[in-house]
Amino acid sequence: MTTERSKFLAYTQLLRLPTTVTAMADPLAGWFAIGGGVPGWELPVVVVASACFYTAGAVLNDCFDYDLDCVEHGERPLPSGAVRLKTAWVLGVALMIGGLVLAGFAGPVPFGVGGFLGAMILFYNAWARRFPTLRPLVLGACRFAGFLLGMRCLPLWLAWMPALVGLYATSIAFLSMRKPITSRLLLGIIVVDAAVVLLSPFGDWVGALLVLSLLVPAFALGKVFATA
Repeated sequence: MTTERSKFLAYTQLLRLPTTVTAMADPLAGWFAIGGGVPGWELPVVVVASACFYTAGAVLNDCFDYDLDCVEHGERPLPSGAVRLKTAWVLGVALMIGGLVLAGFAGPVPFGVGGFLGAMILFYNAWARRFPTLRPLVLGACRFAGFLLGMRCLPLWLAWMPALVGLYATSIAFLSMRKPITSRLLLGIIVVDAAVVLLSPFGDWVGALLVLSLLVPAFALGKVFATA
């Protein structure tokens, strides 16, 4: 039982489960920022797709960092042996494909956005993260795309909405290069998402509150796995 629990906790750490909620907030906010839409079933599809892309990026990040982590972070899931490297590669690729398939179900525009998001995730993990200036910009682009996944369109006069979310993500990424960022600062993305919905000419306080409500599971998951 202890071994199974340890393995489960290793996978939650590998997937960055608590902060995955922030990735779900982006398309949810994008959806409400343009007043929703039809068919309504597309909303949970793009939200889950965004979660798949985020967790794929998290897993692949650890895969690409495996050699470095073996030297500097031996306690992490892959170098500690809690999760096999081959298993992590398969999981990361499967999550990426799952995100693309779900985005495709939502339509050609979400599929195109998902393709861009997937490309940015691979670009970041394979190359961009090595460059201090480029790293935050790519992370911001990923958040921009996540918000756009829910909008399913981008009239130029509404580009400020995903751009604001991307700018926040870029800012905290730059800040993280100087000092470790707190989980609350990362969860601030949910607050920014909700604020954009509230400021949007098509949004309302109900949609903003629904986005903001994701802080509850985000904080809860953070507490549970921090004390596990």
